[in-house]
Amino acid sequence: KGAGGGPKSVAVPAAQTEAEVEKEAKKAAPRKRNPCPGIRAVGGRIYDPENGKTCHQCRQKTTDFAVACKQPGEKGPCSTHFCHTCLFNRYGENAKQAARKARWACPKCRGICNCSFCRKKRGETPTGILAHAAKATGHSSVHELLKQGSDMVAAAQTLTSLPAKIKKVHFFAW
Repeated sequence: KGAGGGPKSVAVPAAQTEAEVEKEAKKAAPRKRNPCPGIRAVGGRIYDPENGKTCHQCRQKTTDFAVACKQPGEKGPCSTHFCHTCLFNRYGENAKQAARKARWACPKCRGICNCSFCRKKRGETPTGILAHAAKATGHSSVHELLKQGSDMVAAAQTLTSLPAKIKKVHFFAW
């Protein structure tokens, strides 16, 4: 009850418009990219944001085996890691063998890294997903395909972008 014994008055906010609700929602904390953060397993790989190692090439933080670069740098040892899949598909190297070498230098330290960041830094265009194109054209890795030149890369990209029906058609020379 109020001071005079009557009912107490309470201020009730006016109904918000849809635009006002959206404006308040934008002020709230930004939405995370992944609605289900944490450890998850996909196709035999375990993605772990806390304990995983980030691959320089694919930028995935997994608990898979990743070989670390052993080259000393200007600001300490190189901290670059490559997962076994990327090292094999992109450079044709075996990660287990690389890990056994005492002074193994990663592709980034050797100046042959074909990840999008390193290619942009060198003024080159990123390759995109070329692993399938490299294998389809008989190359052992993307690095081997890139050594063949831009014409071969363009041809490989065209080959892999064709619809599946066209790829299955066999052409005969008469």
